[in-house]
Amino acid sequence: MGKGSKRGITRREILKFGAATGGAMAASQGLVNVAWANRHPAPRPSSLRYLDRNMYRRSADVRAIFEMGRHRGNKMQMMAIGARRFLFQAGDVIEVTDALKPVMFNRQGFVGGQLQLAYNGKLKKWILMTGSGVAGTFSTPKWPNGKYDNPDLIKRNIEQAGLRGVRFYDATDPAKITLLSEWSCDQGDPKRKLQTGSGTHRNYYDGGRYAYLDTAPDNSFTRMESSVRHYSNGIQIIDVSDPAQPKFVANWWVPGQREDEEEAYKKWREHGDRKSFTTLHGPTYVPQKIEDGGRYGFSAYSALGMMVHDLSDIANPKLVGRFYPKVEPGAIPFHTIDVARLDRGFVISSPEALNPDCNEPYQPSWIIDVRDPTRPRPIAQLPRPLPPRDAPYRTFCDKRGRFGPHNPPHLKAPGKPHSNFTAYTFFLQCRRAVLRP
Repeated sequence: MGKGSKRGITRREILKFGAATGGAMAASQGLVNVAWANRHPAPRPSSLRYLDRNMYRRSADVRAIFEMGRHRGNKMQMMAIGARRFLFQAGDVIEVTDALKPVMFNRQGFVGGQLQLAYNGKLKKWILMTGSGVAGTFSTPKWPNGKYDNPDLIKRNIEQAGLRGVRFYDATDPAKITLLSEWSCDQGDPKRKLQTGSGTHRNYYDGGRYAYLDTAPDNSFTRMESSVRHYSNGIQIIDVSDPAQPKFVANWWVPGQREDEEEAYKKWREHGDRKSFTTLHGPTYVPQKIEDGGRYGFSAYSALGMMVHDLSDIANPKLVGRFYPKVEPGAIPFHTIDVARLDRGFVISSPEALNPDCNEPYQPSWIIDVRDPTRPRPIAQLPRPLPPRDAPYRTFCDKRGRFGPHNPPHLKAPGKPHSNFTAYTFFLQCRRAVLRP
């Protein structure tokens, strides 16, 4: 058990603040998320009956906290201008050049919590893409089966006003971010009050010619078994060689995702189970730009598995490989695909827990051999972590809140990823993994 740092904010100060706020704030991103995700608790007989405010850490200290008490649970990405470093997050730009003294640089300089920030070499500009989508249809104690118990949640999705798509900004000057364009995924006027489809949730843009969106492009994409969403998303590719004028390139989806594809839907393993997350979740990650000779995209398609597409004919994505293990319905089995170690011939998938208190199957992280992209095959699963010996519980299921991995380091993170070491965010705690040669 580590003690408070001798420099910067101390553990005692963190715990004091946590007590003053009723435990609503926590230093860990995972703990912050629990407060928002725990809509429908399902305590076990062995569950804690109090909030464990202890910080379990070894060889690590909390050195700085930015805006203590303010919810900062959205995605973030970093840009570099010379020696200066800036984090973009939840509409804000935070300067972290001195990591021990983060400062607000541009509050609410842009709109959107879904972030993709990249330097466009041809334009010599930093381009920011943010996404916007409809609300979830989550369960509550009153409506434990979400949209299946309360159809009004679906009606609210269909009638939700505002952009269902992405915005593009020129972020070259982080002090003055300029809106370049908006794109509605149903290809209609993005200024319309009422649009169709889901909008987006997780997208990918690397500064190249194409952006890869996670979207249901119209209201017919409703074959989503899980109760927490109405729409079932697929892949949309747009040409953003001119970010001020995005152009449609392609849509791709699994046959059966649309309402008029009943026969294909009936053939699904997940047909009618009302539990499986039957939608694209993690976007299509493209390790090498198609215009630079790249070919493959790797997508986390939730309960439908990991998919590998040949994008050499970008207007006609072709499914060439699929890793589709038999899993127990529940949670999101394939949430993100980490493609940072393709030089070693494998990718790592991560799932996402949806329900608190382990009230669903635990989905593993897979290490998948993709040396032949047309035949992905499993190598191993990352182990399920155990609590520290001095914790007052023997399984993280009893700590309350969600438990499971979430995100790997982003493909566009600065520097080169270590070939044998990686780190994942984890609901309730953090995990690291050493990848043996």
